[in-house]
Formats: sequence, C-alpha cells, structure tokens
Amino acid sequence: MRFTIKLGGSVLEDPRTRLNILGQVSRIWGEGHEIVLVHGGGKSLSRRLDQLGIASRFVDGLRVTDAETLRVAVMVLAGEVNKTIVAELARLGTRAVGFCGADAGAVSCVPAEEPAGGNEKLGYVGRPVAINRSFFDLLLGQKLVPVVSSLALGEDFRLYNVNADQMASVCAWSTHSQALVFLTDVPGVRSGSGEVQKEIGRNDIERLRGQGVITGGMLPKTRSCLEAIDRGVPAVYIVPGAGHEVLRDLVDGNLTEGTFIHGNDRDSGHLFAD
Repeated sequence: MRFTIKLGGSVLEDPRTRLNILGQVSRIWGEGHEIVLVHGGGKSLSRRLDQLGIASRFVDGLRVTDAETLRVAVMVLAGEVNKTIVAELARLGTRAVGFCGADAGAVSCVPAEEPAGGNEKLGYVGRPVAINRSFFDLLLGQKLVPVVSSLALGEDFRLYNVNADQMASVCAWSTHSQALVFLTDVPGVRSGSGEVQKEIGRNDIERLRGQGVITGGMLPKTRSCLEAIDRGVPAVYIVPGAGHEVLRDLVDGNLTEGTFIHGNDRDSGHLFAD
C-alpha cells in the first residue's frame, strides 16, 4: 500500500517524538508499504532566522520569503532538517533518499497567489502543482523512502519556499497514494467550541473558516486536505504526531485520535477501518 506522510511542528522539533514516528515509519516500510515522507521545518527555520536577525512574517499561514529568507530556508529545510531525517531512518534500517523540488525536477511550482487586499507581498513563495512521477516511481520501485523538503522549482528555474502541507497534497495525489496523513502538533480540527472533530467535510471546513475558527497554519492544511480529496486520494487524516503508535493504529484500523477529512458526498471512507 502506498501513502504519503507529512511531518511538521513539534513532531520534528522534539527528538523523542520524531524518533518514535520514524520508528513507526521504518516498521511499516519493513512490512512492504510504500511511503512518501514530506517534511516542513518552520520552527527550525524561524529559530535560525531569529539567530541571524531576520524577522519571520506570515500571511494566511504562509511565510513571507524574500531572497535572504529563501537562502536560509534552503540551508535549513533541504540541508539540516532533511538530512537529519534521512540519517535517523538509516539508523533504523530504512533506506531513504532526501531531496528538494530542484533535484531531478522532483516538484514544480508556480508563484503563490498574493493575498487579496494585503500590503504584504509573499515573495519567493510557490504553490506546488506537479511532480516528476517517473522519478518518484523509480525510488519507490527500488524500495526507497523519498524524503521531500518543502522547496519546489519554478518555471523560471528558481527555488521557491512552499507550504509543506501543500507539498504533501501534491505528492499524495500525483503518486496515487491510498492515504495522506498529516502528523502535526495539534490534536485535529477543532469546532467552534474547541472540541476535536473525529471527522469533518468540506461544508463544515468552509463554515469554520468563515467564522474565523480555522485560522493560521490550519488554513493551508485544510485546503491541502480538500485538494487531495478532489484529486482522488481516498483517505486524508490530521493526526497528533505525539500520539502513541498513531501510524501503527492507522494501518491496523484502530485509530481513535485526530480528524478524518472527507468530501460531503462521502464517497471516500476510512481507508484502514474494519
């Protein structure tokens, strides 16, 4: 079975949580499942920018990226974070290949649409639109785990910083993954009263956006979920990465944490449920 996993937030920052998740990835990969691993690294990037005296600014959950910020993003995301994950998977006995969108034209993008009515320009922020499918198939066919950092290649052959949730979505639907799993530092999508929703559809997501309940980083995340569903990914989940054996529970059909995202037509269902 093929599925795409996105790592972000404290899942990457906390070594114990990260190693627990990567251990689950390694065991599931060892059972013969094909995994595309996509990662962010926003907290590491913000910390490095702060050390360099560069302010971090966000618009609708997207990081404003000027030329200087982009240089640091390449260093942190394609370098430090990416290779740390590859090395830790290797230590667990999993063969992984780490890269960004420029490698083999792995992920291409277009400039992200500027926010309406805003004075802040996003700069070198891209919206991923396609992958080099043959490259991914080659890696997966050789029983390797692609570890994809959230940088993509534009039509102008420049690197662009892209939202890792959007990167995960395009990787999931383009590789025909059976599931897309966002492992994050939140327990799931919350309602207006703060309760975590076990499942939620498009209409309720759009309602919560309009009410200002879904804000910040959850805006691009939920958009990415719906895009994946629209493009044919059968099952999409937002799951707390710190949860105990959440990937194991997902594969075994025992997942009780997080939020299952669906279209309102309910054509898709819990992929691993009994």
